[in-house]
Amino acid sequence: MSEQPFVYLGNVPNDTQKTSTQVREDKRVVTIRQSNLLLTSIGNGSSLNIVDQKGKGQLMSIRVVTDNPYIQVILEIDDWRNEVETPAGLLYGGTARQNYGLYAVEGGDPAKGYTVMYSPMTPESFDKKLRIVVRNRLPKTQIYGNNTSFKSALGTVPINNGFSGGHSFSAPLLAGASLTDLTNAMAQPHFGDFYNAPVFNSALLGDTSLVPGIDHPFVGQAGKPTLSEDAQTITGGSSPATDNTIFFAEPTGTFPNTSQVIYIANLGDATTITSAVAQGDRLFVRDGGTLHFPGTVSSVGAQAALPDEFSDVASAQAIPVTVQPGLQVAPSGSQAGLSGGTTANFGTVSSVAETDPKILIKAIEVKYRLEVSYDG
Repeated sequence: MSEQPFVYLGNVPNDTQKTSTQVREDKRVVTIRQSNLLLTSIGNGSSLNIVDQKGKGQLMSIRVVTDNPYIQVILEIDDWRNEVETPAGLLYGGTARQNYGLYAVEGGDPAKGYTVMYSPMTPESFDKKLRIVVRNRLPKTQIYGNNTSFKSALGTVPINNGFSGGHSFSAPLLAGASLTDLTNAMAQPHFGDFYNAPVFNSALLGDTSLVPGIDHPFVGQAGKPTLSEDAQTITGGSSPATDNTIFFAEPTGTFPNTSQVIYIANLGDATTITSAVAQGDRLFVRDGGTLHFPGTVSSVGAQAALPDEFSDVASAQAIPVTVQPGLQVAPSGSQAGLSGGTTANFGTVSSVAETDPKILIKAIEVKYRLEVSYDG
C-alpha cells in the first residue's frame, strides 16, 4: 500500500506570539498608597482590591490602617490564601511581629487606627499571582439598645457587645458643642475614649466555633449616631420651660440583665406633660460634653407625681420611662432644656449601623518587586 500524505486544512495557532504578548520582563518596585477611603458594607463596593497582580516577583510589605478592627484582610500568594483575618481576632490572639503571615499592632483604637502589617525578614516570592483585598462585612444592626448577644458571618465576634446601651461617651472639651459635633466626635473619638459598653457577648458562651475579638464592630464611622430631640409639651401652671428635667432611678437586677426607670419631670406646677418617646425607642441623654445611652424603652407609664426621692416639690409631675439595660453610673439629673417643643438634651437615637456601617480606611501601603508580568 502506498503512503498517503496527511494534509491539515486548519490554522495553526501562533503560541509563541501569544505568549510574548502576555509575558514580559518587568524589573521594578511597585508601591501602592491610598488613604481616607470610606468602605461601604453594601454590594460590590464592600471589597477593595488593593493588588491583583499576575506575574512573578516578591512581596516586600503590607500596611493597612483602619478605624475598625473588624475589617477583613485577605492575602493570596500563588495557590495559598490566608484564613480571613481581622485586627480584632489577631489582637485577641496576641500576635506579635512575625516573619510570615499578617499580624496586628498593639494599642489601636478608632482615633489612631487599628494596624495590620506584613513585613517578612526576606521578601516573599510569588510565581503566578499576588492578590490583596480588604473587605467590609459588617451586618446592619440596631445598636445603643439592649444588645446582649451578637454573632454574624464576620468570622470574628466581639467578647464584649460594646455597642449596646448602658454606657456613656464623654468629651468634656465639647461641653458647649452642638449635638452634631458630639456625634462627629463619637465617630472620630480624638477628644475622649471611644464608646464601649461593658456588656459581655452571651453568644460566645459555650460556642467554641466562634473566633473572639477585641473591642466591637461598630466603633468609629460604623457606629456614628443620629440624635433626634424629643417633642415635649407642658401645659397648665406657670412653670418656665427650663423646669423640665430628667431623673434616673437606681437600676434593678444584675447587669446587663437590668432595667431602670427614667423620669421626664417638671419641677414647677405644670398640670400636663407629654413626650413622643415610645416603647422600642432607644434613648440618649446629654449632660454637657457627655452623651448617655440608657438603652431600649420597654414601657412608658402614665403621668404621675415625681417620687419624693428626687424632689421636695409637691406639685412636680413626671412621666416614668423604663429602659433596658439602663445606666449603671447614672447622673443625678440632667436639665432637659425645653425649647420650641423639643428638648435639646433628651431624645431618641439611631445610627448608620442600621443602614450602612462604613469603615474608614486611614492608610494603605503595599510594596512589591515585580520581575515578570503576565498581564501584558
